[in-house]
Amino acid sequence: MVTRKKSVAPSNTPPVQLPDGARVIAFVVGIEHYQKRGGPTLPSVDFAHNDANEFADAISGIYQGDQLDIVVNLDSDATLGNLQYGLKQAIQSLGADDLFIFYYAGHGFHDSQGNRITAWDTHAGGLDGTTLSLREILIDPLGRSPCQRALIFIDACATKLNNSIHARDVLTAFDKNELKMFLNSATYCATFLSCEPGQKSYPSNEHQHGLWTYFLLKALRGESEEALGHNRHLTDISLRDYLQVAVRNYVTKSMTVSEVQKPCALINASNTFSIRYIPEPTITVSDASDLTAIRLVAKKEYLESVKTGSIKSLPGFNRKTHFVPTYKSESATTFIRTLIGDQIDEEIQNYYQSIKSELGLRHKEVDQSCGDGEGSIDTDYFRFSVEVHQHSEDFADYELVRRLILRNGWEAKSKEIDLIFGKMFELVVIEVKPDANDYDELVDMFENLEEQHGGTLEDDEPNTRITYISQDGVRIFIDLFQGRLTLGTGGKMLITELIGKARGYRFGLGGKSQLLLTS
Repeated sequence: MVTRKKSVAPSNTPPVQLPDGARVIAFVVGIEHYQKRGGPTLPSVDFAHNDANEFADAISGIYQGDQLDIVVNLDSDATLGNLQYGLKQAIQSLGADDLFIFYYAGHGFHDSQGNRITAWDTHAGGLDGTTLSLREILIDPLGRSPCQRALIFIDACATKLNNSIHARDVLTAFDKNELKMFLNSATYCATFLSCEPGQKSYPSNEHQHGLWTYFLLKALRGESEEALGHNRHLTDISLRDYLQVAVRNYVTKSMTVSEVQKPCALINASNTFSIRYIPEPTITVSDASDLTAIRLVAKKEYLESVKTGSIKSLPGFNRKTHFVPTYKSESATTFIRTLIGDQIDEEIQNYYQSIKSELGLRHKEVDQSCGDGEGSIDTDYFRFSVEVHQHSEDFADYELVRRLILRNGWEAKSKEIDLIFGKMFELVVIEVKPDANDYDELVDMFENLEEQHGGTLEDDEPNTRITYISQDGVRIFIDLFQGRLTLGTGGKMLITELIGKARGYRFGLGGKSQLLLTS
């Protein structure tokens, strides 16, 4: 069925700043089942309906209602005649300031006559006469039109027809050169292809979409932080790079096929252009969580887990020849590190392998260091470290400290990071300038919270320490002398869960924070 949609303008308005009166014309095609007739029939294209319908929904979530006109053609509506006539009418209606968007999910190929796409009534036994030339129905008409803005998305591939393989393929590869000729004539025009010549465009049973389209939709909807470029804009370049990495990683890590699928893009523009803008996520903070009186300029932020235990319980401790320390010393810490060093080395190695696997990184992208009872792993997304020392108060005990410093862009890999570390950490730690806050004012603020919203407060004036436990079990500890603020729930949590708890509070932050985005 051919449908036309008018969208309701979302709160985060259009990313592409079109001139007043300009329109967005979107022509969407999804061919999942081809016409059955005597003789050979083209194989089905898994999830093409989902792809086309949700692409239309994603576009309608970006542009304003009166500005947008979407035509969706599925299966029997995507006949040769309907596609020829519909595209002709759409392109002829374009003005100089309009944006034209074309999306296609189905079989495509390249022959001696150029790039071609199939229609619902394409005959497998007579492809030359029953397919559509992109040059004739799209490229040349757009080149002759006054339209200067176009985005083209094609989820199709092109190797030899093979009914035993469920991929979007028919004959031979799309020819980039033909498309580049058209791109050179546009003010800005980008064609995003699901794979390079000779490769297959695979479906994803897990996501019920074409794999490339699944990641395209995530980017268009603003669901992938890693797809965003400068100042949270989804641009032609950031989308191209994101699709290349996301699709390749999924194929290599989550599928059993031996081939690769590498998306590509053909872009012609005077400058990098914005496809849409994604605002920062809104964080709702209640009055009970308003701690803006705590003025912080974070010097260092990290997640922390501290394990304590008896030194004599460590592996390698010989009760006959070793002695438990009775006072604090550097030699005691050295002794502890000797006892537990092999265990830490093994832990670092295990996490190194897990990090490479889950993040799809190569050896040169992971910096590993260990030895002498401590170790660390560095990636572009985080720094993980482990160290051990003698307990500062109970001299017969040790403290094993694990820390995770998250870096800019870590949220793009939040699921993978949760899988790597699991429920390891119990504290969000913010190191700040000592004595940056007035102790009496902070106690007064927490007393007000205690009276108005419940919870329990313990203030230790001689040591300038404050502990407040909210009604929902969040424990906030402030040590003004050490310049340290911690937040936790008393138990270990997934990283995203723990940070989510911390972000439920608003602190008076200055500077840049990777953990508490509530400044």
